[in-house]
Amino acid sequence: MEKQTIASSCLFLLYIATFTVAEVLEAHHLHHRHNRHGSVKLFVFGDSYADTGNTGKSVSASWKEPYGITFPRKPAGRFSDGLILTDYIASFLGIRSPVPYTMRKFVKKSKLESGMNFAHGGTGVFDTVFGGPNLTTQIDFFQQLLEQKLYSTKNDVVNSSIALVSVAGNDYAAYFGNHTEDFAVVTKSIIKQLAVDLKRIHGLGVRKIAVTAIGPLGCLPRMTSLLSYQNCSEVANLVSIFHNQILRQKVEELNKETTKSSFVILDLYNASLSAIMLPKHHQGYSTLQINPLKPCCVGVSKEYSCGSVDESGAKKYIVCDKPKLSFFWDMIHPSQNGWHEVYSAIKSSLRQLYL
Repeated sequence: MEKQTIASSCLFLLYIATFTVAEVLEAHHLHHRHNRHGSVKLFVFGDSYADTGNTGKSVSASWKEPYGITFPRKPAGRFSDGLILTDYIASFLGIRSPVPYTMRKFVKKSKLESGMNFAHGGTGVFDTVFGGPNLTTQIDFFQQLLEQKLYSTKNDVVNSSIALVSVAGNDYAAYFGNHTEDFAVVTKSIIKQLAVDLKRIHGLGVRKIAVTAIGPLGCLPRMTSLLSYQNCSEVANLVSIFHNQILRQKVEELNKETTKSSFVILDLYNASLSAIMLPKHHQGYSTLQINPLKPCCVGVSKEYSCGSVDESGAKKYIVCDKPKLSFFWDMIHPSQNGWHEVYSAIKSSLRQLYL
């Protein structure tokens, strides 16, 4: 029995070591790997799941410690301890992670060749309670840059561009807070406007558009905290399921309107759910914490959150011992490890961007 335990521990440590090396190499490749598919550009739209630095430093926790402790080892505007979905997709494409729109004037022009990130934390398809430019406004920014010929010609964008659209979770915040509107009506309204926005991006010259299905809202720590982090909220997950069902129907319609299937869905729902349930099937060998529903970084009490400090600057949050083993970083966002798990699950869908 003792020998079996030692062997299991060795296998676990080897697995973790391999994963850690892979993470380091992936982060390194974000900036140094050659583009395997030619001069591809990535244009990113959406919310905090895709934002790499657009949300204001004075108001966003993403610019405060301990955000960014895994990568780049300091706060850098990502709502996580490290790499997020945008970074992994850019890595898959063999390009740098696109420069945030708000930083475009402060970097060398050569760094804009990979595209641009318009995503802004807290935003949605429509205006949200958190403020910030909604999806329509983000597309306005994109259109303005094309009109200003920041990218040499429209044809240049047509032949070598991909868009990532990660949005809609924040649109449901008001619904969960106040059920005055019919749920189905809210969802159909969101999808209808999202479809208008997707067609507009395609009309501006983007040949392939990856749009995310929303993840399991009922598994977010903000929801599972009410259940002592033991179970997902089935009722909240039904919101995600219905949203994604309507989204798939709409994307099928959009693809029928184009000569090639221009729109690809990235299934964050099943990718996230599979990763969250993984420890129950691979006990002792998973790269996740024992309880993947529990966030790594939390406030010391309900009035505080990850990154909070008091008036004297004292920390009012705690961070788990092993952030690299968590799935969720804070009450809403996956950790770098969580995003890596999701990215690994959606790779087959990403390959459709080159069909």
